[in-house]
Amino acid sequence: MKAGVDMKTVGKIVCVSLLLIITKLMGRVGNTKVSAAVGDSCVLSCPNKSDVFMVIWKINPKTGGHCTLGYRADLKQTNNTNCTENMSWKWRTDHDPTLHIRPVGRASEGNYTCEVVTEEGNFHLTYHLTVLVPPKLTVYCDSRGNPVCKAVAGKPAAQIRWAPESYSSPEKEDHGDGTVTVLSTFMGNGTDVNSTTCLVSHAAMNHNQTIACLSNCATKANLLRLLLHIPYRMTPWRWNLILLMCRKKM
Repeated sequence: MKAGVDMKTVGKIVCVSLLLIITKLMGRVGNTKVSAAVGDSCVLSCPNKSDVFMVIWKINPKTGGHCTLGYRADLKQTNNTNCTENMSWKWRTDHDPTLHIRPVGRASEGNYTCEVVTEEGNFHLTYHLTVLVPPKLTVYCDSRGNPVCKAVAGKPAAQIRWAPESYSSPEKEDHGDGTVTVLSTFMGNGTDVNSTTCLVSHAAMNHNQTIACLSNCATKANLLRLLLHIPYRMTPWRWNLILLMCRKKM
């Protein structure tokens, strides 16, 4: 009975020892979320260790096949397997195995893992890279004379506000590729304004643009100009033309 208990104790000690050895060999694992805009550059570093035998970058994009960048210190040799030209070592690999992505493209989004092999064991650091897409902005007046602000194909969706404030709700169109178009129409705040400013906020940029639209048939100044140009005798077709122009502005 006692021998059986001793064997169980020895078994537990062996299991704990094996777990400690595996943990030491595998090293610590870190995960970090990063983001970069299309066209920018992105720098990803490896675990800071000395006496490095080997470094391997394992790259798994969301679209397309995976690739690797490797370096062996004993041979002073680098290796590139299926990685595109915009992925390279930032400095000399024997001094700094930092990965440099330049420029960042939409296909760059994915997971990047740096594995460092040392005497102490293997150390991993994984980055989850999200690629930001700045929207294309347009501001214009619609057929009713209302200011319209449109942020096309942004990732993530842009936020649109107005100054002065507008009570309208923005419309969103999802393009199925992660980008979203947002359209907002200024509907006024109960008072007459000469101009409005569209305020666009996005993770990759911020932009403000002011626009003035004629929201009714005519302002007081325009109405005065209209009356001064009305001849003494107005024919029916001229009155119809003026009414038609007013309807288009309404």
